[in-house]
Amino acid sequence: MRFQVDATRYSQGNPIDPGTYRLDIYLNNRWIGRQEMRFALPNALSRTALPCIDLTLLDYLGIKSDNVSEQTLRALQGEGICAPLTEIIGTGEAVYDGGQQRIDFNVPQASLKRRARGSVDPKYWDNGITAATLKYDYTGYHSASHGSAGETYHYLSLLGGFNWQEWRLRYRSSLNHSGDNGTRYQKIATYVERAIPPLNSKLTVGESTTDGQVFDSVSYRGVALTSDDRMYADSLRGYAPVVRGVAKSNARVTINQMGRTIYETTVPPGPFAIDDLYPTGQGGDLYVTITEADGTESSFTVSYATIAELLRPGMTRYTLMAGQFRDNSMHDKPAIALGTLRHGFSNIITGYSGLTAAEGYYAAAMGLAFNTPVGALATDITQAHTRLPGKGAEQGQSIRLTYAKTVPQTNTNLTLASYHYSTRGYYSPAEAMRARDYLKYGNNAGAFYDDSAVLDDGTANYSYLRGMQHRRNRAQITITQGLPEGYGSFYASANTQNYWGTQKRDTDFQLGYNNQYKSVSYNISANRMRNTSSGNWDNQITLSFSVPLSSASSSPRLSTSYTQKRHTHSLQTGLSGSAGENNQYNYGAYVSSERADNSGRNNTLSLNATWLSPYATVGGSYTKSSDYDQYGASLSGGIVAYHDGVVLSPELGETIAVVEARNAAGARVTNYTGVHLNGSGRAVVPYLNPYRMNEVEIDPKGLSTDTELKSTSQNTAPTAGSVALMVFETTSGYSVLLDGKQTNGKPLPFGAALEEEDGNAVGYVAQGGQALIRVTHHKGQLRATWGEGPGESCRFRYQLPQTAAPEKGDYRRLEVICK
Repeated sequence: MRFQVDATRYSQGNPIDPGTYRLDIYLNNRWIGRQEMRFALPNALSRTALPCIDLTLLDYLGIKSDNVSEQTLRALQGEGICAPLTEIIGTGEAVYDGGQQRIDFNVPQASLKRRARGSVDPKYWDNGITAATLKYDYTGYHSASHGSAGETYHYLSLLGGFNWQEWRLRYRSSLNHSGDNGTRYQKIATYVERAIPPLNSKLTVGESTTDGQVFDSVSYRGVALTSDDRMYADSLRGYAPVVRGVAKSNARVTINQMGRTIYETTVPPGPFAIDDLYPTGQGGDLYVTITEADGTESSFTVSYATIAELLRPGMTRYTLMAGQFRDNSMHDKPAIALGTLRHGFSNIITGYSGLTAAEGYYAAAMGLAFNTPVGALATDITQAHTRLPGKGAEQGQSIRLTYAKTVPQTNTNLTLASYHYSTRGYYSPAEAMRARDYLKYGNNAGAFYDDSAVLDDGTANYSYLRGMQHRRNRAQITITQGLPEGYGSFYASANTQNYWGTQKRDTDFQLGYNNQYKSVSYNISANRMRNTSSGNWDNQITLSFSVPLSSASSSPRLSTSYTQKRHTHSLQTGLSGSAGENNQYNYGAYVSSERADNSGRNNTLSLNATWLSPYATVGGSYTKSSDYDQYGASLSGGIVAYHDGVVLSPELGETIAVVEARNAAGARVTNYTGVHLNGSGRAVVPYLNPYRMNEVEIDPKGLSTDTELKSTSQNTAPTAGSVALMVFETTSGYSVLLDGKQTNGKPLPFGAALEEEDGNAVGYVAQGGQALIRVTHHKGQLRATWGEGPGESCRFRYQLPQTAAPEKGDYRRLEVICK
């Protein structure tokens, strides 16, 4: 038997009731923000509400208003127009998704204002909520040689924070304790920071360090205003050249790099410029192809090599700092000011300069960076003038040369080749401040110096400053070379430096080869490194293998390595892996044997494990060797306190979010490993990218059927250091699988609407008179409606069984007769 069901409500798509909804807004499948939107019926005959568009929303979406009529513009300036998008701007569509609580605007590129890829308008950045945070890391261990009492050591690192509107207060400190040295508390840094969006900069007041772009990094106590590269769109960060060309028609432009297509777009006839390429590591020349409307092609190559000094054409970065030089080992706290400026003049040239002024010291730097067909090159010179107590004034220069190049044809990546030369009278800002402090106060200046730094008459002997050797030359190079498929790759790096007034030279290097045969990975490497115990340099050769024990992605791995160095060789074998539904358990077990020429063999067993619990990260370790025993423990995590409570987290980054979903305890945040909502329906998302779109998604799988998430995904674009609050609305009630019949024994009609006595809709009837509904009360009355005529509705009373909430994934069942 067929029922006469009134389906006109669905004739215009999924019905939307008039009202205001807080929605995620997408433009051409790209999230741009979250805000409230009003929906209204376009006319009295319509059954479906449409989004109301006004000028503010058009600006929010970046839609051009050039082709909008004056009459439409006047209407848009008021409450807006509630009509299809095509009637307003002549093109596009708006699609509402009630399940995801989002609305998609699909608009042709020609109707949009040009924006850099990956950008989020600063007026939609989220400063977060007022909150206090604490990140802690504790390590403790006990070590004892056989026959001795041993020693216990404890270390606790703390990073506290308080957020209020745009301001971020941070306090970093540490506490360590040992049996020999007692307890020591150290304040490391305290500062306040906030973003300055109009300048794409950040303001820092307190104790911090400079970025080290033009001068070596300086630790200071004062105030600094610096460019914040994170505020720029991904396509404007780092360096990438502007690609310019001319199209004869509506053409397609494709840009390839090392055989991969990295950009594709369409351009109108005439000159074009593509200035929003994403930076790609060390670069690699760009191969540009223009495909005209008739299919003809033309191509050209744009040189692309990059180093840290290069900026995109027209981009500027700066640093301004004033305060005191900060070094806890020094007696004085000299005043210091620093300024740097970098600007990209073209695809080829970036210029940079800087000034530093302090008590008894000033320095000026100037340099140029080039993007050339043979690689990226930067060269600069710094002139420094230092007044040293008792020694007079000294002047000197430092010259620096940096080079980088990627050669796709040979798969060679010369990531960095750098050379520094300093004359005898040159001092960096930190070297100058420490030297002046020592020469003024002698041994009372701090722990940087030893007794030989003072002559017999008690005066300072600068030539014996320990830890401040006057560097003369430094050179370093790093190269990676890929081999044909199946033959692996090798890498090499080397660093060497010498000093004025001594024949001493420090040289270290690394050489290595990596490859994989089926599932077996192997590596051979050679290193030269300093032995911190003896102070000697050791050459070390290591051969290692690693193989999974099964094909499963979480399979444990068995690893073996053999190492040989001066007078010593060792063999280590270990097993490591992870376990748990979210890989929250990590473990490792290692056995090693070391033989030294003068002390025999030493065998060692090492065990370690960590647990990423819902509230903290807990770890433990145990080592037993022929000479000693050691065991340790670690505990780390974070605490977030805000107006609605306190939430614990196993991890805590700089920029975070607090997720709230009432009655959704146990639900998993899918894109963050190990994050689950606690018993109160809250969790901390420990890492977010500042000034970027971040999607946070909750997996409803496993939730009680008595709770429904109105949306499972939200997006936020937080400012750096903020605590974003993301509230997921939920619907709670009694879930029921209803089997409804009419008084004549026939099932309730398909599509019939079910609502409670107060008009609250609870669901619709499916096939066979069944309906999956969620009611507010344990007992009451429901009405079924399948039309507006007589006999096209009925009512029934219900009372749910007096049982506990159903198991996850199950429902209460109820059979009713609708009268």
